[in-house]
Amino acid sequence: MRRSIHVASWAGWLLLLTPSLNAQSLRPEAAIALQNELRRIVRESSPSEALGVAVSDAVTGQDIFSHNAHIHRNPASNMKLVTAAGVLKHLGPNFKIRTALYGRMDDSGNVDVLVLRGQGDPSLSMSDFTELAAQIRYRGVRRVRKVIVDGSYFDDQRLPPAFEQQPNEVSAFRAPVAAVTLERSSFLLRVRPSLSAGDTAVATLVPSGYFDVENQITTTASGSPNIIAIQRDAGRQLSLKLRGSIPISSTRGVAYRRRVANPLSYAAFGMVEALQRVGIRTDRLVETRKVDDPLPMLASRQSPSVATLLQRVGKLSDNFYAEMLLKVMAAEHAAPGTSKHGAQLLEQMLSEVGAPGEATIINGSGLFEGNAITPAQLTHLLHHVYRSPSIRHEYLSHLSIAGVDGTLRRRMRDTAAQDTIRAKTGTLNGVITLSGYAVSNHRVFSFSVLCNGVRGKHAQARRFTDEIATALAIHVQR
Repeated sequence: MRRSIHVASWAGWLLLLTPSLNAQSLRPEAAIALQNELRRIVRESSPSEALGVAVSDAVTGQDIFSHNAHIHRNPASNMKLVTAAGVLKHLGPNFKIRTALYGRMDDSGNVDVLVLRGQGDPSLSMSDFTELAAQIRYRGVRRVRKVIVDGSYFDDQRLPPAFEQQPNEVSAFRAPVAAVTLERSSFLLRVRPSLSAGDTAVATLVPSGYFDVENQITTTASGSPNIIAIQRDAGRQLSLKLRGSIPISSTRGVAYRRRVANPLSYAAFGMVEALQRVGIRTDRLVETRKVDDPLPMLASRQSPSVATLLQRVGKLSDNFYAEMLLKVMAAEHAAPGTSKHGAQLLEQMLSEVGAPGEATIINGSGLFEGNAITPAQLTHLLHHVYRSPSIRHEYLSHLSIAGVDGTLRRRMRDTAAQDTIRAKTGTLNGVITLSGYAVSNHRVFSFSVLCNGVRGKHAQARRFTDEIATALAIHVQR
């Protein structure tokens, strides 16, 4: 079941608690007290050289505190703060992404070639494909010979930059991107026991046509589920070798989510299955290529707004959504969309808003090694976004709220930071980050804490970032 994030419920709350652009600045004596508190926290951290901290007044842009604030560091998922700002700036909060079916129907309801063409909607699911199929069924389509997926709105680079650094990783967080995708370029393998011990277990995959499955999972009389899935890209399909066992007592079964190898082919087989679900006969022929023939549109759907899509980027730290929206932004500027051009637009944005120095941006999610940015650049961007009324509320809304939701829902509960800190978390091997805003009804701080070189000390670094955020929350309310 898709996790839902309710944007509207926070809208009025945001308007009430977000300070105006005439918000009060911090009094000099209060600023000194805050600086002394932050110095103490940094001094007690170990090692302080691993830390970069910047705090500023989000309204005026005035610097409040700085510690190694101009040293470039890996931002991890704090990179998504830059991506979200760029997407809102270039596309606008209300921008929607179209996915459509094209083809020519004869008098008997036959379509020789049905083209599925998309523009990078990251939210497409089997239910959306079924909705598109139902639209053409209503128009009279009864048979489709071939489905072609046209992904030419993006380039052919499926893995975003740096994703090759973990070539054997099959988890869904490292899913490939394309102009047409299905279920976030990932599949759910469901395994449940058969009725008798010793029999082969039941493995379910959707859409079934994309998978070449060799199932040797055995139903056992007792024990715990022990499933091994070996996957290999077989070009048009994905080869899966399933091994292991599942006890007959596991009546609800188990489920595993993994990335696909070829998102366009996966989408093609998904559309074939959607057509069959609504009663349209198909020959199960699929292709993935650009189609230049100007076929008439038979059905279409619009994605949720960019402001809604960004909720998964900020609150759930969804790498797939971040990389897809980066390419959508690039494609709207100059098609086909590329990750490189999207990164260039983000670097250009930082320069245009006057962020000090130059950042190195290679992808939109912050995964792996390659991105390098300073805390000062991030706080400068946060200040600029706060000063931009056309995107300000949507940007604040997409961030996690301490102790309330998203990746911060279990952090800083029952402290001054709860409901006051709205920020983006970040975690990689040796990297812990937290950047965002401390907000009261009369003042707001922007802050960035980037900890690098903390391998084996993640818990300690996370406590440090939370201590900084809590101190800001206390002082922003004074």
